[in-house]
Amino acid sequence: MKNYLTLLVLFFSFFTFAQKKIPTVEPNEEYRKHLNAAKSHNINLIQNKTQLDKYVKKKKLERIAKQLKGFYLLDLTHSHPYLTPKAKEILRDIAYNFYKKNNQQNFAVTSLTRTVSDQNRLRSVNKNASINESAHSYGSTFDISYVRFNKKHQTDTKLEKKLEDLLKLFRSTGKIYYVKEKQMKCYHITVRNY
Repeated sequence: MKNYLTLLVLFFSFFTFAQKKIPTVEPNEEYRKHLNAAKSHNINLIQNKTQLDKYVKKKKLERIAKQLKGFYLLDLTHSHPYLTPKAKEILRDIAYNFYKKNNQQNFAVTSLTRTVSDQNRLRSVNKNASINESAHSYGSTFDISYVRFNKKHQTDTKLEKKLEDLLKLFRSTGKIYYVKEKQMKCYHITVRNY
């Protein structure tokens, strides 16, 4: 009987420990804007690959090409090459404008749609990854590197400024929110459902 009780206590202790949630931190006002904009695209928080595949099948998420005029995807280790139709359109518009205005230059897209599972894995290697809900988990957020142009990893302050000027223009027309992430050297961009 004593062994049975010990096993039972161990089981419930393990179960309670395994169910412990990661504490959340109240998001700042800027991130709340991104999160609310991401949620406005009628995609529920994407928990896992199975749920992501269902949205793809229903055409609520569309595949992003590996490369188009103005951008190329880096190897996506913690996200998937899908966005909502509106986010896909805005990414293409930003890329095409950048390409056209900058002598056929290309920027790197470093992250797209993440499931909650992806976000949890990312957190183990990137301390900047949100411990709250991520705007990336709604299919309308992507990251653009500001230190990777034309498949080279190096600082180019002229191209960085031209990219940011273009993002400011898209923000001023109500199409996106963006924030410059210094640690990850990227622009975190959420498409608004305008």
